[in-house]
Amino acid sequence: MEDVLGARGDPDRFSAFLSDWESVLVRRVEEAVGAFTAVEGLRGLVLAGSLGRGAQWPLSDIDLLPIYDDGQIDEAQAGIARGRAGMLGRWAGEGWWTGLDIGNLAFSRDEVDRALGTGGPDVTSLLEDDRWYHSVDKGYQGRAVYDPLGLAAELARWFTENRFIPPVVRLRLERARGEVAAAQSQLRGSRDPLEGTKAARLLVKWTTIWLLESWGERDNSLGRLGTRFERLALLRGQNEVVHALNALSGLDDASAERRMGAAPAWVWERHDRSWRARWRIGEEVSRAQDARDVLRVCAHYEMRKVTGPPFPAWLGIPAGIEALAEDGIRLSAMVGL
Repeated sequence: MEDVLGARGDPDRFSAFLSDWESVLVRRVEEAVGAFTAVEGLRGLVLAGSLGRGAQWPLSDIDLLPIYDDGQIDEAQAGIARGRAGMLGRWAGEGWWTGLDIGNLAFSRDEVDRALGTGGPDVTSLLEDDRWYHSVDKGYQGRAVYDPLGLAAELARWFTENRFIPPVVRLRLERARGEVAAAQSQLRGSRDPLEGTKAARLLVKWTTIWLLESWGERDNSLGRLGTRFERLALLRGQNEVVHALNALSGLDDASAERRMGAAPAWVWERHDRSWRARWRIGEEVSRAQDARDVLRVCAHYEMRKVTGPPFPAWLGIPAGIEALAEDGIRLSAMVGL
């Protein structure tokens, strides 16, 4: 869980981190890049995600997309993993664990060369590989931070130029639509509360992604996505959709309050850190909104470990799922999926 949501930490140290968070993140990016460039076989790094776009907040991860020499990806990744582990331990002691995401979204020099020669409708053939599918989104508006061959800057530019071209948008809409249909089928066919709840929340996830894509938006900043989506939807008069998505997630106002009351200490700690970080950057967000965002993300990862009853109350898994299936049908009809 810490790999995703941040290690437990002392509140006073978090306050110190928060007071100088921008400088700390800059230093950590520099530290990570400096450590990784010593790994044999690494030939480029793109800083992706919110830090790459210049839209960071105190709890931003460091997302790096590496380019390796042909035939050296596995060996180089082992060296990257060793360096990563050492940094994360030190950072946690400074008040906040900054996630350091550098792993499966990696490419060889030859793959990058071929991608740079691909454009227009042909881009979608590359996106059949999930590495490219996810990287063209994560790398959007990213920037090179290590580039001895000039490939990283070209790759970052390629991501940005191709993320919103019509063929890519159509592909992503089609994929989201297919995932919605699969989740609906799973939800209708399930009699198990855990599996039915997972299907309902997948339906919410992919419906949200489909709507954002159709609006020309991205599903960025996982920890704050719920509130961000809510704001975008309300601007478009989609109030009922927001309520339907929250209800299907077990995150309507009453359910969210009840679940938060039953949540363990680590969820409350994440809520405290998230809410304070958001106010630090001037984001007007209520405690209830942040709690909903935190529950959404924490429950998503925790449910991967749950195997059967009794279920922790804070996960919001209902005893019966008949109502979930009906709500799912109404949601899809509401948004036209």
